[in-house]
Amino acid sequence: MKFIRDLISKNRIENDQDLMQNVDSLEQSYRDTIGSITNGGETADPAQPAPAVAAADTAPPVNIWDLDYHDASTPLPDQAAPVAAARTPARARRTKTRLLGFEKSNGDVVDLFNDAPKAPTAQRVRFPVGWIVVIEGPGRGESFTLLAGMSQIGRGEDQAIQLDFGDTTISRNNHAAIVYDPETMSFLLGHGGKANIVRLNDKPVITNENLNNGDIIRIGETKLRFVALCDDSFNWSEDTGKGDDDVAIA
Repeated sequence: MKFIRDLISKNRIENDQDLMQNVDSLEQSYRDTIGSITNGGETADPAQPAPAVAAADTAPPVNIWDLDYHDASTPLPDQAAPVAAARTPARARRTKTRLLGFEKSNGDVVDLFNDAPKAPTAQRVRFPVGWIVVIEGPGRGESFTLLAGMSQIGRGEDQAIQLDFGDTTISRNNHAAIVYDPETMSFLLGHGGKANIVRLNDKPVITNENLNNGDIIRIGETKLRFVALCDDSFNWSEDTGKGDDDVAIA
């Protein structure tokens, strides 16, 4: 009986060893198969350590909300070269732009102060009492300042209101006259007795007529608009029109 038991025990041990060898063989085969797949067909050596993961692969992702507070002078990772190349031409143009000016289509910058054409120096008149503006006919847009006393209208150089713009129906001297009386603070329009009629608001001027702000004077082909400054609500001092010191033309 003892002999039979020993024989049975020996068979069991041999069967267990065969089973363990089969399990080890299957496990090794499984490892070899997985290693060939992960290494592109090459069998991985179990003795070799696993390759280190690149630092860029393990870096945390950039939060999009942090981009609003990113300093433009510091390039972002993997974007330094493209960003610098894209911004260089725009920055070069902006450095040429002045504070006040505009850029033409060809890239040239025009300075509003230094490159603008020089305008003629405007005349300065002290103590004006009103203005005459050409609103229709030759010389449209021109204006003349009225002073206290008489201002003659004609084409001559000695006329206070010189309408020498091509309307030959206007006489050279004293075709009409505008008077401002500082004592009564009123304006009057008179004609100079010429053949061409002077009209005030489309009515012929036969005698001296009172002028009111906004009235239209027509002489030949030219229309003038009268703009009053002085009236019963405003007037310069009582010395207006007395002496050369009251009027200065630069």
